[in-house]
Amino acid sequence: MSDKTHDIRPGQSIELLKALHILTRDGKMNQDSRRKLKQVYHLFQFIEPLLKDVQQQRGAVTLADHGAGKSYLGFILYDLFFKEQPDALKNGSHIYGIETREELVKSSEEPAKRLNFGGMSFLNLSVAESITSDKLPATIDVVTALHACNTATDDAIHFALEKKAKYIVVVPCCQAEVASV
Repeated sequence: MSDKTHDIRPGQSIELLKALHILTRDGKMNQDSRRKLKQVYHLFQFIEPLLKDVQQQRGAVTLADHGAGKSYLGFILYDLFFKEQPDALKNGSHIYGIETREELVKSSEEPAKRLNFGGMSFLNLSVAESITSDKLPATIDVVTALHACNTATDDAIHFALEKKAKYIVVVPCCQAEVASV
């Protein structure tokens, strides 16, 4: 795609990208945002077939994104996959962003509400707490944990096993281990 489109996928909400500060108010993108968006799109390519598989089998998909941070992945998944499937949303499709930093949970709630992304929730929980939380369903179809530090990747795998997830997508972070050496 040309530089003017910033390699934005067709159907991608420009308002969402502005809300996530990937695009400026006037629609420009810096190099760091371009890299971040490219990385999330790359992950979307891996996750989309998993979502389609679950949806074909169940009609709805639940996904828990651990260590969600600013929820870039959850928002992009919702925007490119879930929002185009109103029947799936009516049938219970949902993305749960799980994050320990309360300010990031709160900052994700506003754009979700403003953009009418009703099939998204943001929970101020650790991965370990989320295993027993009544704010999540008994089973989750897809579990993600990207750049999860310290034991968060292990905890996300434990969560996925407890919740009988069909798919687990984890990208561990070694930054904490390297920093402590």
